[in-house]
Amino acid sequence: MSADAGGSAAVASEPRGFGGKGWFWWPWPPLVVADLWSKSAVFAAMQARAEAGGYAHLPEGQRPGDLVFATDALRFELVTWGNTGTIWGLGQSATVPLIVLRCAAVVGLFWFVRNTPRAQRLHLLVLGLILAGAIGNLYDNFVRADRSVRDFLHFTGAWPFAWDFPAFNVADACITVGAVGLFVLLWRDDRKPKAAQVS
Repeated sequence: MSADAGGSAAVASEPRGFGGKGWFWWPWPPLVVADLWSKSAVFAAMQARAEAGGYAHLPEGQRPGDLVFATDALRFELVTWGNTGTIWGLGQSATVPLIVLRCAAVVGLFWFVRNTPRAQRLHLLVLGLILAGAIGNLYDNFVRADRSVRDFLHFTGAWPFAWDFPAFNVADACITVGAVGLFVLLWRDDRKPKAAQVS
């Protein structure tokens, strides 16, 4: 039996479960804390700014942002926007179904982790990133009165053309990085057998 075959057999015979998968378990708790703390800190600071400026009566999404820096090509400001939909602000009227889907996705994520071999550390890491983002945003869904997710990072620019990126938060960044990383890893894994057949 070849070394590759032996390694494949070892992975295939590995019992399913959650033990020994620290690359999944360790990253997401501090990321959830960072997400919830940053949301709370920014929204509290922006609320104090609104009260001092006399426009606290305005809904959060209509309040002016707090400019962090601006150049000819890039502008970054802190905002207090509530997103009741999903990515890019889609599905604003489908908040409850989206919450149900997010909960189902978390369950599916744990199933995926359970079946991922311990040796696939990068796979486990990106799954941890996705879980951190999902928990951070679900917290807002369950705690906020309007079920919205708190977004506060807003970037706009004028190069190479005028653009306005939707506001996001730390949880969104975790989900995006994790999803892109998972796609790349699965794509790479899918190509490995084909390369072996050619050689």
